[in-house]
Parts: sequence; structure tokens; C-alpha cells
Amino acid sequence: MNDSLDTALPQIMQTANPSLFFNTFQNDYHCCDNLHLRNDPKINPCSTIYNDNNHFVVVVQHGTMNLIINGQEVKLKSNDFLMIMPFTKIEVLTSFCTFFACVITNYIALDIYNKLGTPDNINENCYTFHHYHFHPQQTEMLLSDYLRLKEITLREAIPLHEEMLKSGIGILLSHLFSFMAVTDKIEYKSNIFLRQVFDKFLIALSQHYASERKVDFYAKLLDVPAKHITAATNRYAEKTASRVINEYVIYKIKAILYNNQLSVKAVSDMFNFPSQSFFGRYFKRVTGYSPARFMSKHSKKLSKQTSFMP
Repeated sequence: MNDSLDTALPQIMQTANPSLFFNTFQNDYHCCDNLHLRNDPKINPCSTIYNDNNHFVVVVQHGTMNLIINGQEVKLKSNDFLMIMPFTKIEVLTSFCTFFACVITNYIALDIYNKLGTPDNINENCYTFHHYHFHPQQTEMLLSDYLRLKEITLREAIPLHEEMLKSGIGILLSHLFSFMAVTDKIEYKSNIFLRQVFDKFLIALSQHYASERKVDFYAKLLDVPAKHITAATNRYAEKTASRVINEYVIYKIKAILYNNQLSVKAVSDMFNFPSQSFFGRYFKRVTGYSPARFMSKHSKKLSKQTSFMP
């Protein structure tokens, strides 16, 4: 896992489409749109972006956008919403639409999601995306939320800047989640056997990640040979099954460490590691640094009393 992608990802987006509005705060909160290009909203095709560390929230206001996400072609139209999760490959094929988007670093996004309560129909947290079609009035409400958030990002050197940003994102997401809870998700079902294995593996991983980190466990659970799971992850994530498991576990651990409410030992126990030292070695092997270093660099500075709800 490479934290440098937190910086590289926005640079790729902006380099491919220099006419887009783009603003960022501490490389953790990004706003991006082309609302000022209503008369000519064409977006240049963008070569594959490897998104390891961010959650994308994208709303198409008017027009169409065609992408490929982890090998799946996705066609967006007016009033469509897309949530793109970490560990995804994103390629923009064609786009002639006005859109707005927020990009949030994964452990910050998870912290906000946990406080707001995500809809029940979101059960996978990585290597995937969620596609919904909203009513125009819902899109307009989200646009209003986004413009308020965008205004906050443009302010310079104001007190409690990050707190205001998080509150603005919380308002947008609370409306978004309320819409998702009463809207049917656009499903992408495949008849390809390996794709079915991959999707089932992600669901199983989201349910058992805290205690199970062996490929054989998931193979037995899904009643398929372990080699089929590895073949599926190699094809759709371009990673081994073991790496997918480890990255997912670290993804969840980072969210807990960021929240800074538990000790390293408590987190080690929560994830069923045999000892705190074993946990430290595991975390460093996957990330390149220790849990303590992550906490000292990234753990939340915000007041626990900060409210994210409208």
C-alpha cells in the first residue's frame, strides 16, 4: 500500500483535465467539478487511475459518462450517483456531462460513515463501486451540499477549517445515505464464474475480516478451491487473494487507529492477533511503518464533540 497515491491521484485527474475545478485540503479532502463548463462539458479520456487510498463520491448532473472500474464498464447518465471504493482501477472512456465529486482519504471516510450509519445495501467496502439513480430534486439537494462544501475548501487559513470540512461532508453524506436507503441499487451481475467468485469473496471478507486472514478459510466457506479465489483476485484486482485480505484488514485497522479511541493492544486484540508485537510486524509488513507511527502522523485531531449531522 502506497500513501504517496493520496497526492498522486488528484494530480493525475487534474493533469488529464486541466480545465476542471479542483481544490484540496491537506491531501485528504478534495473537491472536483466542471460546473463552470455547462456549454462544453466534455471531459478528456483519462488513462487508468489506481485508486488505493480514497473514496470517490461522484454525481452526474446532466449528460453521460462512461467508465471502466475494475474491468466493469459503467455508464452514467443524468442524476446518477457513483460511490467508488478504495483499491479500484478507474478509467474514463468518454464523458460529456456536468458533474461534481468529493474524494476523501479512506480512513477519514470510514470514520464519517461509521458515525452516520451506512445503508444496509452497502455491504462491500473495497475493490468495488455502488451505482444509484436519483430524482432530479435529490441531485439538486446534493449539489447545494457540494457547493457549500466547495466554498469551505476555498477559504484560506480559517479557524477550525478541518472541522468545518468534515461537517460539510457529513451533511452531504447524510443526505446521500438517506436517498440510497430508499433507492434500488443498480446491480452489475455477471455470468462469468470468476467474477461471481470474486464478488462472493468480497462479501465474505467484509463479514469475517476481523478474525480470518487465510485464503483457505474463504475457500472452504465459499466451497471453491483456493486457486479459484486467487485466480479471481488476480483477474479483477490484479493482486493475490492473500494481498487482498491483508489490504482489507489494514484498511479497517487504519480507520480505528485514526479515530484514536483504542490503544494499539486493544486493536490487536480486536483483530484476533496472537500478540501486540505480532500485530505490529504484520501492520509494518503491509504498510511499511508501525501502527504507532501511523497514529502519530494521521490520527484524528478533531474534537470528539464535532457533529457531522445536519
